[in-house]
Amino acid sequence: MRKSAKYLFYSISILFFCFSTEIKAENFNTGLRIDEVFQRYARARNVTMVELSQEMLEMYNMKHYRSIAIKNNPEALKFIRECLEIDQRGARKIKEVTDENGIISAYYQLAATDEGLNRFVLFNVNKQNLITLVYIEGDLDSDDLITLLFSL
Repeated sequence: MRKSAKYLFYSISILFFCFSTEIKAENFNTGLRIDEVFQRYARARNVTMVELSQEMLEMYNMKHYRSIAIKNNPEALKFIRECLEIDQRGARKIKEVTDENGIISAYYQLAATDEGLNRFVLFNVNKQNLITLVYIEGDLDSDDLITLLFSL
């Protein structure tokens, strides 16, 4: 994987983990298959799930932000890859890296919401088997998100 792609994923994870609050079993529904990932693994062992505070969301022109980081769970990785295969249909693939086992890194722009908000899914699994899945919804576009990540 390119150094800039790794930097992108690590930057977003660090930024949002530092300025986030823990999610409380909220039933936020995106209509995507990855919703099941958040529901299934939110309270599992070796999992960190976060949501940005309202103040941070407004600062970055976002309506929703959710992320989950799962340490060393092959079952979760298989399930997430299955969900991504379904959700990425019709999405704009901004970046996708695969190996013989499946997707290892992805950045998708999904169809906009009915309110015209852009939606993004970011995914990464690193060599230490830390799985990171991020869902972002808001007024920002793909270029805005990339600019935000690289400016940090």
